[in-house]
Amino acid sequence: MLIAQAPLRVSLFGGGSDLPAFLARHDGAVLSFAINRRVFIIGHPFTHREGILFKYSQTEDVQKAGDLQHPIANEVFSLYGLNDIDIAVMSDVPAGTGLGSSSSFTVACLTFASRLNKLELSAEQLASEACRIEIEVLKEPIGYQDQWAAALGGVNTIEFSGTSVVHHAVDMNQQNKLSLERNIFLVPVGKPRSASSLLELQSQQITPDSVAEKATRRLVDLVSLGETALMSALDDLGPLLHEAWCVKREIVSGVTNEAIDNLYARGLLVGATGGKLLGAGGSGYLAFYVPEDRQEEFSGSILDRLNFSISDEGAGVIHES
Repeated sequence: MLIAQAPLRVSLFGGGSDLPAFLARHDGAVLSFAINRRVFIIGHPFTHREGILFKYSQTEDVQKAGDLQHPIANEVFSLYGLNDIDIAVMSDVPAGTGLGSSSSFTVACLTFASRLNKLELSAEQLASEACRIEIEVLKEPIGYQDQWAAALGGVNTIEFSGTSVVHHAVDMNQQNKLSLERNIFLVPVGKPRSASSLLELQSQQITPDSVAEKATRRLVDLVSLGETALMSALDDLGPLLHEAWCVKREIVSGVTNEAIDNLYARGLLVGATGGKLLGAGGSGYLAFYVPEDRQEEFSGSILDRLNFSISDEGAGVIHES
């Protein structure tokens, strides 16, 4: 049996600057951290039959990988020649909630398939291959950040220039990491959704000198300010997140709605100093920053949250027998 995993992520600043439409004219950057909520790929070779049994939100029983209807699984498992195997997908959090689960799934699949082929891929190789499959092969209207966050783990600034990627871990001390975990509250809003249509619309809006392009450039500027806050002035993070959320709302319609706006306003009223909706928009998780002296009030008013810790571990195999 083989179990591979890739973490989900919380994207703080720079979202949208990793889209090809923006990178065609500008450099992008994101600041994000991986969390201990993961996508798992679990597999065991068949001993009594042939083909592939693949279980996710659906169940597919096919003769070969190329027959799979799931596009990512079809591409990855065909690429690595997987066959005669029973595979199941599990996740700590539902897909479509703004935590990068689709790309975490791709990275976990690559980790799983490469290990079965006795290959050891680096985090950079996993991320690059996941980007190639999702963006170049499958033409998904997504960016490059989630694949890198899932492969790397930890707290990172990831910079994009065309198709080139440079990354570095943010130099946070342990106390600030623990405080970041305590002070970020992930609050669900709305139902899971596909991000594709919003991301496609966002890409269409990023034209030369457009409001969307200028707003995205401001989101890039916030990356360095956010990194400084993480290292030396953590409570600055709340107002920076608030600015990022205000800027993001300018980029494309559909990012927010009445339910999101009401929950966000309520969060600010009971102690948060800022926050933003994770992912493309419409629903998912609102990431609130709540200073320590306001957390009792916040927790008493907003009960539903996703507990997490920062994961320094990126994608990898957690069981092999």
